[in-house]
This record gives sequence, structure tokens and C-alpha cells, in this order.
Amino acid sequence: MKIRFLYFLAIFFYGPVFSQKIVHDWENYVVSLKGKPVSINVDLGLASIAPVKEDSFVIILRVKMNQLDAMGMPTAAEAEELLKMEEALVTLLARQSGATLAGRFTQRGIREFYFYAPDTLGFRRGVNQSMQPFSDHEWLSQAKIDPQWENYFSVLYPGKLDKFKIESRRNLAELSRAGLIRQGPVLLEYFFDFQEPESMKKFLSSPAMTGFEIISLPSKANGVKQPYGLILRKKVEPDYPWIESHLVPLYNDAVKNNGVFVGWQRVLK
Repeated sequence: MKIRFLYFLAIFFYGPVFSQKIVHDWENYVVSLKGKPVSINVDLGLASIAPVKEDSFVIILRVKMNQLDAMGMPTAAEAEELLKMEEALVTLLARQSGATLAGRFTQRGIREFYFYAPDTLGFRRGVNQSMQPFSDHEWLSQAKIDPQWENYFSVLYPGKLDKFKIESRRNLAELSRAGLIRQGPVLLEYFFDFQEPESMKKFLSSPAMTGFEIISLPSKANGVKQPYGLILRKKVEPDYPWIESHLVPLYNDAVKNNGVFVGWQRVLK
């Protein structure tokens, strides 16, 4: 009895202790799969501590949505129902098995929730209790060992380009809140890294470089193992569509020439 009491005491305290280690950082982004959108909501903050040795099991719940639009996404009413479902899952799975929500994705009439937990004890009870008010939805659940958090990194976590777009949207939003982007062009600096000067020069010769001013064109001695950091400037009128129309082509062009588009910032005079 004493051992059993200590076990449940550990489960009771596990959630708050674990949550204190995480700086939660939720983000939603959309990718395209076979011409259809896939909406992914993920806690980026988990990446700084993952994989968590004590939470080596992933719990996956797949739900079939009832009310869809033409793209396979939930209607407003369905989205509200799914949010209530998520809130119930977060509460009851944390209580029953100490699980932490890592994210979810939505595509073609399906929503999948991903939780990480220390074991599989109690997960079925938690899922069943959570889904009782939503008996009109078809669903399946499973729990399996995932010590490297492969489901988190391969299914939920954004790739390099999507991560760059997320960071660019956040940068743009921060500049807007600070009143540093107003109507009319503003001067921006763009930062790139290249592994060799030939690739950097090829990048600079592309048609996409029209209108850019070179601020820093580095050179380095042979044998120094560090990238060539290129800095460019250009006046633009940044907004959210500009990220796709302007930044993404630059990102892809840099990758094509063995480089990295590190980021951009507003030039403050």
C-alpha cells in the first residue's frame, strides 16, 4: 500500500514539475500535401528539451471530423467542438497518465492529437472519458514507445523553410507592434551564410539580386572553418504576403547555392 501511495504521489507531482521546465511556445503553420492544406499546431518550446527520457511514450488520437469545408478543413462550428475536445483531452490525460500535449495536425477531414507520457497506464481511461461528450465523432487511439520523439520532430515540428517563415512572421509582427513599419518602403538588412566564395558569388549574380546593396562581402584566409557572412540591404514594403513572394524565393536561392538565409531586420537610423 505504501509503495502504491508513493507511485500515485509521484504522478500527482510530475505534471507541475515537468511543466516548469518548459517555456511553451505554440505556433500554427500550414503546409500543402497533394494540393490540400495541412494545418499543424505545435509547441515549439518542447524542442529545447526533447527528447525527454522520462516521457518516452507517445499517445496519438485520430478523430474523424463531421463538418468540413471544400479543402477538408473544419467549419467554424466543428473547430469549436474540436477545441472543447482538446481541452478535455489535455485535462484528463494529464490527470490519468501525466501526458503533455505536443501538438496536432489537421488534414482531409482528420485531426490527430499527439501527447507524450511517462508510460501507457491510464491513457485509455483518459481518452475514453475525454471522448464521452463527443460520441458523434469516430476516433481511434494508440500509445507506443517513442524515446527519440520521432513523431514530434517528423510529424509536428516545422522543417527549415517553415521555421524560417514562422520566424519572419514573428519578426514582422514585432516590428508592426513597435510602430517600425509604416506605409511606404523601409530599409531592411538581409543576412546570409555561405560555405565557399564561389557559391556566394553565384548567388549574387542571380536576377533576384536586383535592387540589393552589398553591405558586407567577406573574405577569409584558407583553412579558417567558418562561413562567409554576406549582408545585403534593400528598401521594401514588408507585409505577410511579402514573406512568400520575396523572402521564400531568396531562401530557396540561397539553399540552391549551398547557403543559408539566416534572417533579416529593420535598419534603424
